Parts: sequence; structure tokens; C-alpha cells
Amino acid sequence: MLSGKTRIRLLHHICNHPGDHVSAMAKTMGIGVSAASQELRRIQSRGILQTEYRGAKLIYRLGADPLVYSAAPIVNALQASLTTGGDQEGERLRRIAKGLGHRKRIALLRSLLKSPQTTYALQQELKMAFCTIRPHLDALLESGLIRRTGRTFHPVSPSHPLARALLKLLPD
Repeated sequence: MLSGKTRIRLLHHICNHPGDHVSAMAKTMGIGVSAASQELRRIQSRGILQTEYRGAKLIYRLGADPLVYSAAPIVNALQASLTTGGDQEGERLRRIAKGLGHRKRIALLRSLLKSPQTTYALQQELKMAFCTIRPHLDALLESGLIRRTGRTFHPVSPSHPLARALLKLLPD
């Protein structure tokens, strides 16, 4: 969900321009109001945005839904990241989210967290073909969650707040 460029831009706008209503955000970002509304509702459905009405205007703000277990650590990480960084930070967030945005990448990372492995060892353990594993390893490399030394892939201890939060939330 956080790997979408428009969603990251909207979150960045919310952090840096609190109190803007949806149509003001859409205009500033150069997107349609319905597109902005739809993306904001998607983010809200994950428990990391809260809403309030000011008259007829709908205002979104970063805030954790107390009923969503994973929301608070993600909101805290986003606040730490989005208030300081610009477009480059948004791209970094997108890459981290993409790295953990598929169940096969999560399985690969879980396996690597146990011990560094080669592609062949990962294929054998996870019963995936090379053509399936390779793009997922590439996404994990791009996210900065793993590194490669020779033929072996190793997990990386993340320094980014979002990466740390998401890794803590990984199911066992």
C-alpha cells in the first residue's frame, strides 16, 4: 500500500501541510480530487490516517487507528521520515514498502534473517524457481533490506525508521 508514489506524495503533503482539505491537496499536487480522495481512503483503510470535518471540508491527518495493531509503529515511522525528507525520502519509503509488499519477498527475507544464503539454497528451501526468486531478490536489494556478497545474500540491519517498524511487524 505504501509503495504507490501518489500515496507517498499525499502522506508527505499531510505531514508538511496539516489542515489542508482534499481538494487543496489535489490542486497542489496536480491530481484530480476524486483520485486524491480514493488514494486517501485506501491509506485510511490501513489505519494510518484519521479524518475530521471542518464544515463541508474533509481533513486528513496522520494518526493511528487504535483498533489496527500495526498502525502506531507505522505512523510513528512515517512522521519521523516525512517531516524531514523531500522527494528522495518519498522514493526511499516507496522502495522499502515495495521490498516488503509481497508474501514471497517476506518469505525470502525471513529465510535470510535465519542465515545468509545463496540463490540456489533459497530456491531449495522455499521451492521457488530461479525466474520467480530473482525479481523478488532484486526488490529486496533495492529496498536496502538485504545485500549481496558474491553469491550469498545477507540481511541488513535497517537504519530507516519505516524499515525497522515493518520488520518488527513481520509475522513469525
